[in-house]
Amino acid sequence: MMSTGLIYYLAWEEDDWLDELLDRFPELNALVPSAKTFQMMQEMRRTGEVERCVIVLNAAVEQEKCHQFLRLLAKDEQLSRDPLYIVGLKPEEQAAWQEAYPHANIIVITGFAVEFDYDAVLTRMAADLEGER
Repeated sequence: MMSTGLIYYLAWEEDDWLDELLDRFPELNALVPSAKTFQMMQEMRRTGEVERCVIVLNAAVEQEKCHQFLRLLAKDEQLSRDPLYIVGLKPEEQAAWQEAYPHANIIVITGFAVEFDYDAVLTRMAADLEGER
């Protein structure tokens, strides 16, 4: 049985997260977080082409556009319930984003990126994708 679980990686530019995610999830769908992307995601969920997904949004840049995208997600019955990870934020931005999106997993890298345990986060994402968490 082919799994119809998918990781959406939404970002305005390529970065370390993309590399790490691709290593673990070669099926990854990397897109820019735009209204057009949202409509495509919505359609794939509605038709059942994608049964489960984990949404990873990199909010390092274009933060206003990221907020707009998150507002679209919040209004969608299915996508609003899918696991959501927000990455790319600075430590001082974490509290405000967590307050705005209480259900989101906000992952902030403190210290050196080379010392960051990407693996632990990717393992959580994998469990979410399988619906185990």
